[in-house]
Amino acid sequence: MSLKLFGRNDSVNVQKVMWLLAELGLPYEQIEKGGKFGGLDDPEFLAMNPVGRVPVLLDGETAVFESNAILRYLATTRPGGEGVYPADPGLRAQIDAWMDYALGTLYSDFAQLFLGVVKTPPAKRNMKVIAITARRFQANMLTVGQTLGDRDWLVGDSLSLADIAVGAFMYRFYALPMIKRVDQARVQAWTNRLVERDAYKQTLGSSFKHMFVT
Repeated sequence: MSLKLFGRNDSVNVQKVMWLLAELGLPYEQIEKGGKFGGLDDPEFLAMNPVGRVPVLLDGETAVFESNAILRYLATTRPGGEGVYPADPGLRAQIDAWMDYALGTLYSDFAQLFLGVVKTPPAKRNMKVIAITARRFQANMLTVGQTLGDRDWLVGDSLSLADIAVGAFMYRFYALPMIKRVDQARVQAWTNRLVERDAYKQTLGSSFKHMFVT
């Protein structure tokens, strides 16, 4: 059954799904939606996702929305998925916790930083708010560094959905200008491991200069 992914290439939540698709070597058709492409209020799209956001994955007649739900769906329905989302209940619970942490704790500050720096004209940027948000994001990333310790991955001995959910933000965070960054060697080393993966390079490790508002 062919997969269809609805969403634009420069949405980080769409990229997160594209990353997993690349890791699993799954072919799919992408239909650009959202941003300049519009289409989120089309009746056909709302029938797949009543909240009107990307990404949406269509697998035959099954539509799945919300990026983390899509990651779990792919990992539990496609060959190779158990490698990133093990069947062991304990490991799976740890992975789920990090996926919740990514969206519930990290994403709001990441999104605020991205909007404040990239989507705001230079003359209107609130540098005080940007600085406060950057400090808070990095304070929350300390938990990631402490968990990593001397390990390569957040859960288990190989890449998992935990790394994908949290790591999806990191390339852009380190590439954002005007951010004062603290030294977090473990987080930086982990980010480097992610960025070096072919699947990451294909989907997340690309320039987003075209998104800056001038």
